[in-house]
Amino acid sequence: IKIKLFINKEILDIKNFGTAELFRKFYLFINFLKIILMDFLAILPCIIIRILSPFVIIRIEKIPSANFGDFNLYPAIYYCNKKLGIDQPKKKCIDLVYIHYNDKVFNKQLAIMWKRKLKFFSGYFLDPISRVNKLLPGWEKHTIKTLYSKKREIGNLFEKCKTIEFNKDEDERGKQILNKFGLTKNDKFVCFAIRDGAYQLKKISKRYRDWSYQDFRNFEIDKFMMAAEELASRGYYVFRMGVVTEKKFKSNNSKIIDYANSNLRSDFMDIYLGAKCTFCVATNYGFDALPNIFNKPIVMLGLPLGDLRTNNEKFIIMTKHHVLKNEQRKLSLSEIFSLGLAFSFNSKDFEKKGVELVHNSPEEIKDLVLEMTDFIEFNKTLSKEEEDLQKNFRYLYALNFKRFEHQVKKTTNNVSSKIMSRFSTKFLKDNRSW
Repeated sequence: IKIKLFINKEILDIKNFGTAELFRKFYLFINFLKIILMDFLAILPCIIIRILSPFVIIRIEKIPSANFGDFNLYPAIYYCNKKLGIDQPKKKCIDLVYIHYNDKVFNKQLAIMWKRKLKFFSGYFLDPISRVNKLLPGWEKHTIKTLYSKKREIGNLFEKCKTIEFNKDEDERGKQILNKFGLTKNDKFVCFAIRDGAYQLKKISKRYRDWSYQDFRNFEIDKFMMAAEELASRGYYVFRMGVVTEKKFKSNNSKIIDYANSNLRSDFMDIYLGAKCTFCVATNYGFDALPNIFNKPIVMLGLPLGDLRTNNEKFIIMTKHHVLKNEQRKLSLSEIFSLGLAFSFNSKDFEKKGVELVHNSPEEIKDLVLEMTDFIEFNKTLSKEEEDLQKNFRYLYALNFKRFEHQVKKTTNNVSSKIMSRFSTKFLKDNRSW
């Protein structure tokens, strides 16, 4: 029955999309045969790897390059663990990594910088070996777990270990481009990395993937203008990041730069700005991994609640308001967990529960950003009342996470570790019942 359904679907696709679809499917079939042949040839290298294992462990793993955030974070965690000797094999170990030949690298500068740090080989050579290796007994010790574990760093790794670095030519090039934007040597700037739906559609069109399930993670860029204007009044430049965007970030203030829609936007400057910013304002998507590995403070507005970035004392976090529509009432932190929405990665889950996600107001976002500037510029400490609010948040968050962790499917949060991030103090004051 499954084979018949598959054949019917293929025929229907060809009828709907024509000759081009027929050739596409033929191309996929040829690729399938090629993969089988490559896997057969990879058996011998896998046997040799096991023969050598009493003397040297050879580990092979694919770098997660197709996703910008993963391409930043997981190689960085692996690199720091290796440099610091954390969870490493006791025997001599040779690590080989590769980019899959079908993966599109969405930032070529990042690939250049990682290739200066890690031992890259051709994906055509290593991918079949990696694939066949995982079919044989004892495969685990011949892989690099930190490249696919999808867990965040803990233990302040990026304070202890530098990851990718700019060479002198790259550093000078970045300074020259900053100068073209109007910045001088001592000017401070902040990156605004605000998620909308445009970039995902650029990666994969609606025809091949329905991205609406992630709409709940999008934010309205206009609501960040008040915070940008306030930062500019304090002497900061603001760069709105992105490759493609749904809307422009319009301002008459020369310090507020819609970099994503600028003719100076490039793969190189994406990395340079994320590495050199004073801090980043982000909405929990790929770009924020970049300032993270460069040990920069981050203002993080994120969803779902159970996936908030709680693992870094340099992060200040906040989430959208969860409103129960039939009662027009804001849900508390514990109610969000109890409804099973703290680990929901699909917009439809919120709709089914009758919960509307209400954007944070421009004032709330401004207050959150200014809390970070006060922390950075003045090392401002919390009052006893404010610290008590933070303690209550951390206690309730950890308690609920433990109660409902059986619902966890794909969160990367390390909640078993100490909650180090601060929640928006103003939000906690204004929403005490939360």
